[in-house]
Order: sequence, then C-alpha cells, then structure tokens
Amino acid sequence: MKRETKIGISCAVCSALIFGFTPVLASITFEMGSNALTLTFYRNTMAVPVLLVILLIRKIDLRITGRELLALIVISVLFSVTTTYILYDAYNYIGVGLSTTLHFLYPMFTVVFGFLLFKRKLGKEKIIALILATIGVAMATGNSDMFAAKGILLALLSAVTYAGYLLGIEQTSIQKMDSMKAMFYMCIINGITVFLFDLPSGNVVYGLDPKVMFYTFILAVLNSSFAYVLLIIGIKKIGAGNASIFSMLEPVSGVAAGVIFLQEKLPVMKLVSCIMILGAVMIPIL
Repeated sequence: MKRETKIGISCAVCSALIFGFTPVLASITFEMGSNALTLTFYRNTMAVPVLLVILLIRKIDLRITGRELLALIVISVLFSVTTTYILYDAYNYIGVGLSTTLHFLYPMFTVVFGFLLFKRKLGKEKIIALILATIGVAMATGNSDMFAAKGILLALLSAVTYAGYLLGIEQTSIQKMDSMKAMFYMCIINGITVFLFDLPSGNVVYGLDPKVMFYTFILAVLNSSFAYVLLIIGIKKIGAGNASIFSMLEPVSGVAAGVIFLQEKLPVMKLVSCIMILGAVMIPIL
C-alpha cells in the first residue's frame, strides 16, 4: 500500500472516530440549555481563533484567490451548513435513530454521484462494502419512534448534501489548498451564515453557562479544528468515495462513546452492527 494511501485512510478513520465521540458532548450541552443551532454556530466560530493560531505557528500564507473564496462559499453555504441544519431539523419529525440511518446513506450517494458525474470507478468490492456498512448502520441506530414523510425527505437530503460536500472538496480548488487553511475560512463562512440565518428567529443562545461554553469549546476544537481537517486530508489522499466509506466508522465510535461515558447498554444487535461496519471498512483496505 502506498504511503499516501495509508495517510489518507488513517486520517479518514481518525476523523470518523472523533465525529463519533462528539455527540456525547453535544448531548450534555443540550441538557444544560444549548440547542442544535447554537451548537452549530459556536462549533464554527470557536474554532476560528484556534485554527488561526495553528496556521500562524505553521507560517501558512492566509491569502486566497477569488476562485478559492468562491469555492469555499459555495461548499460552505450549499453543503456544509445546510447538511447540519436539515439533519437537526429531521430529528424533530422522525427521531435521531431513523434520521441517522438515512443520513449515513451519504457514502452511497458519494460513490454513485462520483460515478455518474466524474466517471469514478465503481468496483464490486466498494458496492459490497457500502451495502454491508449501510445495513450495519441501520442496525446500530435502531428504529425511530416517529414516522413522517417530511422527516424522511430531510434526512435523505442531508445525505445528498453531505455527499456534495465531500465531492465538492475533491473536485474544486479547495482540494489544492492547505487543509487547515480551508477549514479556517469555511468556519468563518459557516458562522456568518448561521448568524444571518438566525436573525429572524433568534434561536441561537448567546448567554450560555460557562460550563456549557467549555464543553462547546472542546467540541468545536475536536470537530472543526481536527475531525474536519483530517477528513479533508483523507479526501485529498484517497478520494471522496473511499473517505466516505471509512467515515462509516463514526456510528461505531458513537456506540463506544455512549457505553463508556453515558453508561448506555450495548445490546447484541448493536454489537453485531459494529462488527458488520468494521468488516465493511476492512474490504476497501484489503
């Protein structure tokens, strides 16, 4: 296996593991007065100074071209912020379980769109891995308590927009940018977008308890400063399709975090689903 491929796989896997852990912190902040839109806002804005300091230490040139700025705005507004918002909105209609299951169809959309739009290869191993991982995710998340057509459409749309996010990074000038620099500007754009979107409704809570702000800051650093940066690097090294498959490890990480930190039970069905997902992820590696 080539060194670049190893780096890409490692980054995609580490990204998925971090993403899977952070919902534990999100759950804690929601119980202490935060909400989905507030978390989305702070997750981006709090990461900006952290990323800036790291970029300055690394002596990265912060200047960007007009083409790069346009790509960053399009990917951020149309795909990044949109995915977060509509997925959270889907929770209100069909619950977290079914919403998460449908959202994790995004690797399938990523591979299919890559095949249709960019003529990416669609080997049988990748198809088998996608099917196996999707079944595993469905088993891991369980059944939803509610059923609504609008919620299903929103969750499916979140899978489509996230696939667009992954392919957008791969196919635009963002692909050639420093990964942390790209995330720095995307966090700024995301924060501004959420702020403007929230002006009519005022759902963002700005006066949070210091303890909630601390948990939110940790989540922001883990997600935007590390997980997303690692994901971008993974996409650059192994492509959006393969990176999306390795991202299917996120539910496994989420289940493990729930058991360790929230004392959640681990039924046999979830254990089997985790094994299926791990097996699916191993197929493209082998």
